[in-house]
Amino acid sequence: LLNNRFDPRLPTDTLRYESYQPPLYYLIATPIYWLGQGNLFWLRLYNVLFGVGTILLLYRCLELVFPSKPLINLGAAALTAALPMHVAVTAAVNNDVLAELLVMAALLVLLRWMRGRFDSEQFDNGQFAGTPSYPANRAPNHGQLLVLGLLLGLGLLTKLYAYILLALSVLAIVAVVWRNQRSWRGVLQGISTALWAVLPALLLGLPMWVRNAQLYGVGDLLGLAWHDQVVVGQPRTVDWITKYGWVAYSERTFNFTFKSFWGVFGWLGVFMDERIYTALLLFTGVLFLGLLWALVRLISGSPDTDMDDFQSWVLGLFGVMLLAAVASYSWYNVKFVQHQGRYFFWCGTGLYRM
Repeated sequence: LLNNRFDPRLPTDTLRYESYQPPLYYLIATPIYWLGQGNLFWLRLYNVLFGVGTILLLYRCLELVFPSKPLINLGAAALTAALPMHVAVTAAVNNDVLAELLVMAALLVLLRWMRGRFDSEQFDNGQFAGTPSYPANRAPNHGQLLVLGLLLGLGLLTKLYAYILLALSVLAIVAVVWRNQRSWRGVLQGISTALWAVLPALLLGLPMWVRNAQLYGVGDLLGLAWHDQVVVGQPRTVDWITKYGWVAYSERTFNFTFKSFWGVFGWLGVFMDERIYTALLLFTGVLFLGLLWALVRLISGSPDTDMDDFQSWVLGLFGVMLLAAVASYSWYNVKFVQHQGRYFFWCGTGLYRM
């Protein structure tokens, strides 16, 4: 089917799939489907609007962290907007774009909460003595955590990788609260603070999990085990390595992941010109050299690295997000040969390119 570009004359009886994806995107897209009388153009345009919102939220996140470095903010947003594969995903009918929008919105709220905590510590240390906003900044903002929980809960109802962001948000909240006391008491206080975000998220996800428990069983609340049993013909990693070997598998992992991150279209069957991939490989190498140089400066404490504590902690959070994206990508590829670079988009194409 892939080699023949899904010729309608070919049978599709052997294709098997389990629609285990969370329902939110499909529920809110249904009115657009009705109004457009099933025309995919309107659904695709609907997704493009989500994509625009994602880019704007990404810019706002970085502007909050680096208010005096507009090139970082503009560069990350521009790269996300111009990345060919991201444009293709944004213009397709899928739940990835809504999930990205919710992830970026939740991240913005989390960063605002963190900014408030760090500002409060600076007030307590007397760095802003006499400032009129002192009392307001000292008050813990549980309202922001409730909003964060609602956004995370909506994410749980949209895409599976929102579970990772929920865990990372809890980790960030506990760590930020702990840094004041650096004791077990600080950890417990951080956990109690994180519950303001966790409980709303869990309450939103509860109806879906009850439904899945009835459909798939208590041991498969996300439908993943049933999905693995249903799909037929999808290449599995063990079989692929047995047939072609580790060397060929490693080469395919790097080659296909890199190309599909930048752009492999259709059903991963339409490639760009090889010269474009070569230019993108050089561009990627320059980016990583810049990242390496920035890390060296940061570790060595170079005088021109004028980052405050908030920025340092946020960079740490971004780093953990990237590691989580790599871990989730690797975990999925342990079972199936799915070297799709778009799986990295959820943590913000701009966050690990800035």
